[in-house]
Amino acid sequence: MDSSSGKGDNPHHKVQYENFPQADPQPANPPPEEMESGPEENINRRPNAVMPVKRDATEYNMNHKKRGTAIILVHDRFDSDLKPRDCARHDTDIIKNALTCLSFHVEESWNLTRSGLYRKLNEVSCRDHQDSDCLVIVFMSHGGVDHFNKEYLCTKDGRFDTTELWKSFTADKCPSLAGKPKLFFIQACRGMRTDKGVRMKHPKGLGVQTDSYSKPDYVIPLHADMLIMWASYPGMYAFKSNNNGISGSVFIHFLAKVFSEDGRSADLPTLLLRVTREVATLYESYHPVNKDLDQNKQIPYIVSTLMRKVYFPVKT
Repeated sequence: MDSSSGKGDNPHHKVQYENFPQADPQPANPPPEEMESGPEENINRRPNAVMPVKRDATEYNMNHKKRGTAIILVHDRFDSDLKPRDCARHDTDIIKNALTCLSFHVEESWNLTRSGLYRKLNEVSCRDHQDSDCLVIVFMSHGGVDHFNKEYLCTKDGRFDTTELWKSFTADKCPSLAGKPKLFFIQACRGMRTDKGVRMKHPKGLGVQTDSYSKPDYVIPLHADMLIMWASYPGMYAFKSNNNGISGSVFIHFLAKVFSEDGRSADLPTLLLRVTREVATLYESYHPVNKDLDQNKQIPYIVSTLMRKVYFPVKT
């Protein structure tokens, strides 16, 4: 859940590499349906999607008729004893304005129930996005981890598994967005741990220094072309503030600020690196009545399967 805080003064992107097996192990007794169909037949079962960009392209195609839809899912009132999120209106206004400036068609949905949220995500997934560059989903609410250390987000009437936000937008379930960037930004706490940070000091006596062939088509993994950015590191609070020019959620403040200032000129990774840096270095919580929440740091967290650079050029 969001934690109140105040003044700020002053990328850790976890990457894991896995060893790929030489070949998938074959079951000793494959089920009958696998015995009846060979590799070619299995490959023919793959769904098809229109190729938006060539296989070896280094940038996504951002020249469709439309930039795409940005869905803002906002929760500020809850049926349970969760605290109201009074910053929600301000956060929504600033991120909506920033995304509109990048030519997105922005839609707001407020205080959906869990079933309503699922219906909304499924409805967006079933739309025809063929003329769109990409999709953005911004989710703002409370969140945390359960007794099994499993992360959840809150709707008006309950909780849901965070992964439900993007399950409907894999390439097989939303083929009109296959090969296009799907960007998810989540403003919610991810637990109740805090980060006091480490003071960085100048060292004494040292000066300060500033495939070798191509085919007409190709296959992509179902979970390709996605980026998920959380407001905070796993298990940590996501703060809000009313000082130093911030009037709501710290992450949303800097995300909207960077998108508004540099969204037209820089690629997405550069933009998000700046967001991460500014949240991490320009903000520190101020909560003198609660020492556990006072003078804490926050850093956003990104998981990405994007394969190309993302730019937001002006639509003509």
